[in-house]
Amino acid sequence: MNDFSKKDTQTGKERMAALMEGKPLDRVPFNPCSIGFSARIYGIDRGRFYRNPETAFDAGIHLMKTCPWMNTKPSYGWADRGSWEFGGKVVWPDNNRFIAPCSVPFIKDPGEISSLPDPDPETAGMNPLVDSFNTLSRGHGFPASLPGGTPTTLSAGIVGRENFLRWLVRYPEAIHALQEKVTRFILNTAELTIKKHGGENCSVFCGVPMESNQLISPGRFEEFAKPYIKQIFSLYRSAGVKSVVVHLCGDHAANLPHWHEIDLPRRTVFSIGNEMDLEKTGADIGSSHILAGNISSTLLQQGSVEEVVKEVSRCLDAGMKHPGGFILMPACEFPPDTPMENLDAIARTLYEKGYYS
Repeated sequence: MNDFSKKDTQTGKERMAALMEGKPLDRVPFNPCSIGFSARIYGIDRGRFYRNPETAFDAGIHLMKTCPWMNTKPSYGWADRGSWEFGGKVVWPDNNRFIAPCSVPFIKDPGEISSLPDPDPETAGMNPLVDSFNTLSRGHGFPASLPGGTPTTLSAGIVGRENFLRWLVRYPEAIHALQEKVTRFILNTAELTIKKHGGENCSVFCGVPMESNQLISPGRFEEFAKPYIKQIFSLYRSAGVKSVVVHLCGDHAANLPHWHEIDLPRRTVFSIGNEMDLEKTGADIGSSHILAGNISSTLLQQGSVEEVVKEVSRCLDAGMKHPGGFILMPACEFPPDTPMENLDAIARTLYEKGYYS
């Protein structure tokens, strides 16, 4: 890997800057989307990592130093949110029993939604932890993180995924009321963060798991998700936020036309899971946006070195054709228990096949 890296003509920072500006790159960047894996490399339990943003930040810096070939930075947060923020509970991944913290749904009846109080964005759930992490990030020259995930994800954390999907059909007015409450909370949180750090110093990682077409139809995405996502990104655009990653977790191919109606900044990164085709997705998002993905998370954790090499090669062959630029990424968060030899296989394949000339 070290011998191959001598071919680099750009630093990681220069490479990403060129990508964002649509300029030529020496090679494809690799973003590991590493959170729990950072804890493992740092030698700490994931429960400790997620409870302590200062430790999480140190773990992210450690990963940067350990794997300088990556385009990574300290990251913090988790996808399964909503319950804790609105007065429920979260289960911590102590002893590495889970990949990340998990919400405990607490609303069992749609009639309870109307009496659900608005949380204080300064004290609710993970917000104080994220605020501490953001302060550290800005102090080291990294961007602050704005609320990621869609309102649907947080709503599902409050009522449970199965209830959310059932109530879309049986109690649509209650779901709209919940989406409005959650959107208001996200906007209030974002406004605090932007006021403190400035929109130009903020970034967004917007995970979109609950809206996949394996769970809801494009029609229901249009009715129950898109209006609220549009509100959030309207705020981000007006505040001057330019660094955005939209992670489409699952199959979102039928939803892609709706994303053209959401006010995303030019050079938004669309990261996709294994269920979507890189070339087809690239054609849909167009050359003004960046494509990213989509190394199988299952193969990373359970596959052989040979299978990982083949999978990374597939991603590079397809992704490097996208005229808007490409970032090699896993299909979802980098699996924390990935064997180190499979990580080495990514690096070796990237250095063998990821150069543009």
